[in-house]
Amino acid sequence: MKKVLFTTLYLLSISLSAQFLKQSDFSVIEDGIIIKNPLTGGLNSCQLSNIDLNNDGKQDIFVFERVGDRVLCFLNNNDGIGSDFDFSQEYSDNFPNLNKWAILIDFNYDGKEDIFTYNGSYVKVYKNTSQNENLSFEIEKQALISDLGPIESAIIISEVDIPSFVDVDGDQDIDILTFKQSGGYVEYHQNQSQELFGNSDSLIFKLKTDCWGNFYEGLNTYDLNTCNEDAIFNPIQPRNTSLHSGSSSLALDIDGDFDMDFILGDVSFNNLNLLINGGDSQNANMVLVNQQFPIGYGSIINAEINSFPAAFYVDINNDEAKDLVVSPNTENNSENFESIMVFLNTSENQNLSFEFSQNNFLQDNTLDFGSGAYPSTIDYNNDGLKDLIIGNYSYFNNNEPTSQLALLRNIGSQNEPNFEVIDRDFGGLSNIALDNILNTTVKGLFPTFGDLDNDGDIDMILGDSNGKIHYFKNYANVNQNAIFILEHINFFDIDVGQHSAPFLYDINDDELFDLVIGQLDGSITFFENTGTADNPIFNTFIENFGGISVNNNESLYGFSTPFVYEEDNEINILIGSESGSIYHYVSVNKDLSLNFELVSDDFQSIGKGKNTALLFDDFTNDGKRDMFLGMQSGGLFFLKNDSISTNTDIYNDKLSVKTYPNPLSNILNISTDVQSQISIYSNTGQLVLKKKVQGVSSIDTSSLVPSFYLMHIQQNSFSEWRKIIKI
Repeated sequence: MKKVLFTTLYLLSISLSAQFLKQSDFSVIEDGIIIKNPLTGGLNSCQLSNIDLNNDGKQDIFVFERVGDRVLCFLNNNDGIGSDFDFSQEYSDNFPNLNKWAILIDFNYDGKEDIFTYNGSYVKVYKNTSQNENLSFEIEKQALISDLGPIESAIIISEVDIPSFVDVDGDQDIDILTFKQSGGYVEYHQNQSQELFGNSDSLIFKLKTDCWGNFYEGLNTYDLNTCNEDAIFNPIQPRNTSLHSGSSSLALDIDGDFDMDFILGDVSFNNLNLLINGGDSQNANMVLVNQQFPIGYGSIINAEINSFPAAFYVDINNDEAKDLVVSPNTENNSENFESIMVFLNTSENQNLSFEFSQNNFLQDNTLDFGSGAYPSTIDYNNDGLKDLIIGNYSYFNNNEPTSQLALLRNIGSQNEPNFEVIDRDFGGLSNIALDNILNTTVKGLFPTFGDLDNDGDIDMILGDSNGKIHYFKNYANVNQNAIFILEHINFFDIDVGQHSAPFLYDINDDELFDLVIGQLDGSITFFENTGTADNPIFNTFIENFGGISVNNNESLYGFSTPFVYEEDNEINILIGSESGSIYHYVSVNKDLSLNFELVSDDFQSIGKGKNTALLFDDFTNDGKRDMFLGMQSGGLFFLKNDSISTNTDIYNDKLSVKTYPNPLSNILNISTDVQSQISIYSNTGQLVLKKKVQGVSSIDTSSLVPSFYLMHIQQNSFSEWRKIIKI
C-alpha cells in the first residue's frame, strides 16, 4: 500500500470500474448573496438564441460558449416580464457537439428552433425533432449547397465569422448573408424553397449576388456603391486577394421599411456598426453607416465590447419583443464578468429602439474565476471540512491581467458540501512579484498542498505560466487558519518551460512528497524528493515521465494538469488537457522508468470546455471520489459519484488492535500482540505520522492540529482503516 493516500479512502476502497460521475450542484454564497447558477463553467464569449426547451410556451435561452465549444441552457422562470433564468444541465446535454458558432433558427416554420452550426468551413444543420418535453435533434444537412452559376458548391463560412440566417426577401424561407472569404463583400444566398415548392421545408440555395448591399467593409471603414453593374461576380476568381479576417453580422429591419439593415462587428474594432439599407428587400443598397450603434436608436451608450463584438436578437425579459445582446466573438482577451451586454427593446412602433440594461447578463448569477480555474482542496480552518483553493490564469484587467487564488470555505457538512467565497485574492498573490527577473507578478497560478517540513500542517507549492514553481510555508499556529508565507521563489530552480501545473505525491513509496509537473507540451516531468521529511530536495528529475502525452495532435500544445491518487494498491494519474478531455494512466508504481498504461483518453466521457484542470476527491463522505472540473472559461463543474460500490468493507476481524481514547488530546494509546504499522493521514490525505508498534504503546500527537484523521493499521497482509478525532 502506498504511503500517501487521499481522504476518499475512508472505510471503503473505491472501484473505478463502478464509478459514475454525474453533474451535480451545490449552493455558493458570495458577499452574503446566494449565487443562483454557480456551476455553469463560466461565461465569456457567448452566442445567444431563443428556444422553448421544455414546451411550456415560454422562450428559454440557448447559449453557445465559444471558449471550449460548450452549450448552456437556461430555463425561463418568468410568468410576467423579467429575466429570471435557471441553468439546466439536463437540456444542455441534449444538444449535439457543436463547434465555433451555433445559431438557432426555425427554418421550416414549425415552431421549433433548428441548429445552424460550423462544420469545417461549411454549414451543418440539425432539425429539431422534439416531442413535448423531450428535446432532440437529427442531422438535416452536413453542408448547405448553393448554385453559384457555373457550379454548385458548399457555402463556405469561416470559423471566425458569424453569418446571418434570415428571410432577406420576405418570402418566408431562410436565406443566408455571409462575408466572402476573399474580402469585405457580402454574399447573398437566396433560399429557393418557396420558389420551387411553395413552402419553407427545404434548404436549397442560389447565389443571388456576391455584393449584397452594394458596399465593401475594410478595417473599420466602408466603401459604399462599390458593385459593378453585373452584380454577380465570378465565384471562382476572387476580386480581392486579402483573406477575410473575421466579422459578425446580424440582419434586422431597424427602421421598419421591410428590408434588411445590417449590424456588423469585426475583429478590427470593438463596437458595433449599423449599415442602413436605402434599397429594398430585393435589391439592398447601403446608404448610411452608424459606427456608434445603438446610439441614435434609443441608447445613450454604444455597444462597445473589449474585442470583436457580435450581436444577437433574443427576447431576454419575456415580453415577446426581441432585445439586442452583444458578446465577444473571440476565444481570448474577453472580459470575465461583463461580456454579455443587453439593450432592451423599447420600440412602440416598427422603428426599433434599444435601451441599455446591463453588461453582465447571466454572468451576474454564476461563479467565475476569470480565465482558467485550477481547483485544489485543503482544510484551511481545521473544522474537518474540505475547503477549496482555486487558482487561475488571470482576471481580465485591460493590459494588466492579474492571477490570484480564491478561497472557498466549506459551510456545508461532511455529506453535503456548500461553499462561501471568502477571498478572491487569498494570500495577496496579486501583489507578490514571483517573477524576480522582471520584478513583476506572474500569471497562471496553479496550487498543490502537502506537509513539506514535517511540522504537522500543510504547505503550498505554486506553479506559474513561466514554468517555475514557488514554495509557501504554512506559519499558522495550532487551531489557526492557514497562513502561507513565501519561502522560496523559483524553488530549486525548477523550470518546465511554460505552464507549470504541479502536484505533490509520494510516487516512489519512500514517505516523501515528490513532484509531478504538467507542462505546455502535454507531457509530465517527475521530480524525485531526495531530501528528508522536514527538508525536501528536488534536484533529480525524469522528463516525459511515463510516456504521458495529452497533446491532441491538433495543436503544438497539451497543457497537462495532473491529479495523482491511489486505487487498489496502484497509483493512477488523471490529467486534464487543452482539448478538454481527461486522460487516465495506470501502472505508475511498477517501474518509474517505463511508460505507463493509457486506460482512456476520455475518462468517463466527461471532458468539458478547454484547458481543463481537475480535483478528484470524496466531498460527500461516501467512500467514492467526486470531481471538480475547472476550465479556461473560468468556471467550475461538480460531478458527484453516484455509483454503487462493488467492494466490501475493509474492516477486518483478523486484526486485534485496541486504540484509545477517541476523541484524543495529545496521546494515542495502542495495544496489539502483533507488530503493526500505524499510519495517520490528515483529512486532506497527507501522511502526518507513522510508527511501528507492538504490545502497549503510546503515540505523541501533540504536533497535530485539532481535526479528524484517518488511521491505517497494517498487520502482515491484513489492514484496517479507523477514524480518529484530535481535540
